[in-house]
Amino acid sequence: MRLTGRRATSFPGLVALRLSPSLLGRLGRQLKKCIVVTGTNGKTTASRLLAAILAAQDPQEPPDAWIHNAEGANLAQGVVSALLEHTDWRGRLQWTRAVLEIDEATLPRVAHDLPVQWVVVTNVFRDQLDRYGELDTTVRKILEGIRDMQATVLLNADDPLSRYIGLTAGRPAVYYGMERGMAKPPERETMRDGTLCLRCGRPLRYEGFFYGQLGVYECPACGFARPSPDFMGEYDGASLRVTGGGAPARFQLPVRGVFNAYNALAAIAMARLQGVPDSAVEEALRRYRGPLGRMQVYGTDPASVLNLVKNPAGCDTVLETLCGEDVDKVLCIAINDLAADGRDVSWLWDADFERIPERGRAVLCVTTGLRAEDMALRLKYAGYPTGRLEVVPDPDAALDRSLEAARAHGVPVVHVLATYTALYPMAEALRRRAAAAEPAPARAAREGERP
Repeated sequence: MRLTGRRATSFPGLVALRLSPSLLGRLGRQLKKCIVVTGTNGKTTASRLLAAILAAQDPQEPPDAWIHNAEGANLAQGVVSALLEHTDWRGRLQWTRAVLEIDEATLPRVAHDLPVQWVVVTNVFRDQLDRYGELDTTVRKILEGIRDMQATVLLNADDPLSRYIGLTAGRPAVYYGMERGMAKPPERETMRDGTLCLRCGRPLRYEGFFYGQLGVYECPACGFARPSPDFMGEYDGASLRVTGGGAPARFQLPVRGVFNAYNALAAIAMARLQGVPDSAVEEALRRYRGPLGRMQVYGTDPASVLNLVKNPAGCDTVLETLCGEDVDKVLCIAINDLAADGRDVSWLWDADFERIPERGRAVLCVTTGLRAEDMALRLKYAGYPTGRLEVVPDPDAALDRSLEAARAHGVPVVHVLATYTALYPMAEALRRRAAAAEPAPARAAREGERP
């Protein structure tokens, strides 16, 4: 598949499991160390950061000495594909350590096949209602998976749903979270998941929020409350100060936003639990390259930034970041409803798209994808002027229209937001346009040619 230019992150594993349904267990039993990252948002970034840090621990080892499904293929077939890539023709793993991102619903299905020592839970938000149902279903699936593993759990102390998992999973738990002083009163009323106590059903009382339902919380009825984190982070917009598990240290982050600071904190906390020195963490962060669609910048004319959106909480963090940029911009929003996206797109109505007309400085919004009209309707009800709203169902044409409008208005950036199945086609289309916009001497130098 790779010889033909395909990603080959899931389909090889799908074929292999059809031929040998017990293959994951056969390969998994060869692992001597296995760390799993699960949760709703941030799995790919957190696991990728952690894999980079662990790989930097020993400069003598090759970068792939830790097996990792780096592209985020986190169903059973994706995990098998990642393992297959490191086997010989006799089915023996070349390396026996793994950092694996695993989908929440997949976790209980593969728990018996992997000798997991640590499970990292990033957070729990509503996501893909047709697959997971409501939040209690997602929590139950994660609990089922953890209870079937002989693992210690690293949990987000600031997320009340993750805290509930720690209290009920029956496994040893370690917590990470942000400095209490970073919690702020909400600037605006938005949908927040998990603000009811899962123990008694009463509303939680918050001292302040970090984002979404993540904050400093307690239940006035039963005493359920945020625990004191074992690893504490203090984020200033560019760097993260970490205390716990060693001497306090400040790390420059290669990712933006408080949501990514949480991902980095989870990875650094786990690295410290594994005895990784801070020097290796710093080197890994310096060399880190983010996964596709996480604030990825393309050198189109003008520049483009690509972001994955898939649920209200994740979408809100993206909207907060781009609306906080005090420059004019064009938005191109691609919404699909295929199986990998979630067939139910009602989440669009819970995301805070009202930010765009209020302070987004968007001179034009172009909607595209299979549910382009739904997205346009959502923006209309958010108060965005319909005279500056265009529906262009074909994604390639939508990108061309967005870039054309940005040039016409002198806008410096086009923000592209895409659901999962739209993400890779959009990335390829942006890559082609960036290559076409690159000056010939620069392109020749990059490709190692004589200008």
